[in-house]
Amino acid sequence: MARLTPAQRIARAQAEIARAKAAQRSLETGQKVVIGAALLAEARENREVRKLLIQVLTTRVTRDADTSRIAALLAELNALP
Repeated sequence: MARLTPAQRIARAQAEIARAKAAQRSLETGQKVVIGAALLAEARENREVRKLLIQVLTTRVTRDADTSRIAALLAELNALP
């Protein structure tokens, strides 16, 4: 096997770091999806959780694109008894 030049070793290490970061982001995204789904399911059944989730979403979600994305969900949650 041919020896790698220092530049090739650096490039390989950078590629490994990029793969590790991508894997970490993928894991975190999956965790967010699972946690979000569980929280939404609970909010649809539990009035106290629903009130808390509505409060958190209305105070923490501030970007226009994000508020537009969750508008229908907030309407659904607010309409529940």
